[in-house]
Amino acid sequence: MAKLSMRDAAKHFDVSRPTLQKALKSGKISGVQDGKGHWTLDPAELARVYQPRKAQAEKVDNTIPANFTSENTPLQGEVEALRARLAEAEQRAAVAEALADERSRHIQDLRRMLPAPDNTPRPKGFFKRLLGQ
Repeated sequence: MAKLSMRDAAKHFDVSRPTLQKALKSGKISGVQDGKGHWTLDPAELARVYQPRKAQAEKVDNTIPANFTSENTPLQGEVEALRARLAEAEQRAAVAEALADERSRHIQDLRRMLPAPDNTPRPKGFFKRLLGQ
């Protein structure tokens, strides 16, 4: 893909020339400077940081394809596979929650069936009797 000058980069992307100069100076984007001090920029490097202008993105151009976007586009098959795995995990979580609720009710029923605790005082232990406490 052809490199862009600062002027062309400002024209193709939604950014001004001073902003591009500041980004180059700070290292936000990279470019190549020739012996005369003119910068050339890779369109992919600019697309990583800036959005292409709408009028330029729709127009068929040799430097920037018409269907070009700077956003990452995931593979649809992977997205569907991940959605299926998520649905399966949610279903397992629902089953586990229902099982936990059932076990909790069963434990409560068993506690009700136990006899009431005996509140009679326990005899002192050997060492307490020995020490007279």
